[in-house]
Amino acid sequence: MTSNTIFLINFRNHRDMYPPFGIMYVADALEQAGFGVRIFHETEEFVGDFVRQVADERPLFVGFSTITGPQLKPTIEASRRVHALGVPVVWGGVHATIMPLEVLKEDYVDFVVVNEGEETTQELAGMLSGKQLPFWAGVTGLAYKDEQGVPSFGAERPFIQDLDRFRPRWDKIPVERYLIPSGPYTRAIPVYISRGCPFRCGFCYNEVVMKRTWRQHSDQFILDQLQWLKDNYRIDAVDYADDYLFGRIKPMQRLVEKVGMPWSGQVRVQLLSPEFVQWMSDTGCQWVNIGAESGSQAVLDNMHKDQKAWQIEWGVRNLTQGAPHIEANLSFIIGLPGEKGEDTKVTLDLIETLCDISPKARCSVCVYMPYPGTPLWPQALAQGYVPPDNQEGWCHLDLNRGNTPWMDDGEAQVMSDINDILFVGRSTGHWILQPYYALLRWRWRNRYFRHYWEGALKKAVANSPLRRVLAWLIERLVRFNPITHKGPAAEAGGLAGD
Repeated sequence: MTSNTIFLINFRNHRDMYPPFGIMYVADALEQAGFGVRIFHETEEFVGDFVRQVADERPLFVGFSTITGPQLKPTIEASRRVHALGVPVVWGGVHATIMPLEVLKEDYVDFVVVNEGEETTQELAGMLSGKQLPFWAGVTGLAYKDEQGVPSFGAERPFIQDLDRFRPRWDKIPVERYLIPSGPYTRAIPVYISRGCPFRCGFCYNEVVMKRTWRQHSDQFILDQLQWLKDNYRIDAVDYADDYLFGRIKPMQRLVEKVGMPWSGQVRVQLLSPEFVQWMSDTGCQWVNIGAESGSQAVLDNMHKDQKAWQIEWGVRNLTQGAPHIEANLSFIIGLPGEKGEDTKVTLDLIETLCDISPKARCSVCVYMPYPGTPLWPQALAQGYVPPDNQEGWCHLDLNRGNTPWMDDGEAQVMSDINDILFVGRSTGHWILQPYYALLRWRWRNRYFRHYWEGALKKAVANSPLRRVLAWLIERLVRFNPITHKGPAAEAGGLAGD
C-alpha cells in the first residue's frame, strides 16, 4: 500500500559539506500541505539501502535533487530501481530544470519539477494522493508525459516573492554533520538567506534558472533561524552559502552587523576596496569565496563577467594588507569557448601570483562545462561541442575533466591534480620533496600536463601494499592548508586518514 509519506533525496559527493537546502525547503512545503517527508543526503554507496527503504515503505513519490556530473550516476541507478517498484520518480534541481524535456525522455523519470519546487510539489503531491484530480497540464512548473508518453511542459511558475513562507527543515537532517571550521571557530554552519544572483555570467546556470533575479528572506526570519541553531547546536559562526551574498550591498552589510557572528560568504572582487575590507575585518569575516573566473580580459568580456582583470590582484592585495587573517577562496575556469592558449597561460600565471601575494589565498581551477540555455551555449555548439543524447552521458561531465572537444581530458585531469596540490591545499613539503614540487611548478608555468609520470607513480604506490607507508610519509613530510578539504585527498589519494 502506498503511504502519504514522500521521500526526498540528494546524492552528494564525498566532499560535499553543505546541507541539502533545496529539499529541506521542499520538505517544509509538503508538510504544510499535510504530507510526511523523509530527507536523505547520502553518497552513492547508499543506493541499495535507499531502494530497500522505498520498497518497504512505498512512499507517495520519490523526489531526486539533481546536479550535472558524476552525482547523476547514483541518481539514475536509484531512479531506475525505484521506478521498477512502481513508485513515481520526480526529478528536480538545477540539472533537471535546465533540460526537463530531455530528462523525461528517460522511461525511469515520471515528472520534472522545474525551478523552485515548494508550490509545484504541493500540487503534484495533492494529485498523486487523490486529494485533487490529476490534471498535470494545469500545474505550472511541472513537466510531465502526456497520454501518449510524449514529454510536455506548459509554463514556468512565477518565483516565490515571500521567501519566509517556507523554511529549511533543519529538524530533518543530522545538523552536526554539517558543522564546519571557520578560522578559529569550529562550529560554523552554512545557511541560505537569499536566492539567485543579479549578474550575467555566460557560463552560469543562474542565467537560465534564476534569470538574474535576487530575493532574500526577511532580516527577522534570518535572525530567528540563527538563534534556533545557536540554541540547539551551539553554532559559533555563519557561512552565508548563497550564490551571491551582497545582492544589495548596504542592506546586507546591516544584516551581517545585526547577526553579529563571525561569518564567511561570496563577494566579487570589485567590492574589495580598503574600506570594505576594513568593514569585513570589523564584522568578523573569516573567509570569502570569489568567482574570479579568468585573468584574461578578453575571456572575462566574452563571458559577460562585468569585471576588470586587474581588479582580481587589486582585491587580493587589499584583502591581504587590510585583513591578513581572512582567507580568499578564488575560483577560475579554463577551456571556455573562444579562449586561446595565451588566455589560459595568463590565468595560470595569475593564480601563482595571487598565491605568492597571500598565504591565505586558495585558487581552484574548473574546466568549462556547457549548460543548455546559458549565453555561452551557442558558442560551445558552434565550436563543435555535441551534447550527450541521454542522461548517462551527462554523468561524465565534471569540473576536472575535458568536457569539450577542445579540452584534452587527460591533460585537464593532470592540471586539476596539480592545482589541488599547489594552489588549493597549498601543499608544501620537507626539503627531500623539493624536486617534486619544483617539477609541479614547472609543469604549471609551462602548461605541460602530459607524461605525468610522478602522478602515475604516486597512484601506483597508493594502490599497492606500500599504501600505508605512503600515507605515513605524507603525514610527516607534507603540510596542507588546514581549512581545505582537498589537500589531504589530493596529495595522499585519500590515504592520510588510513
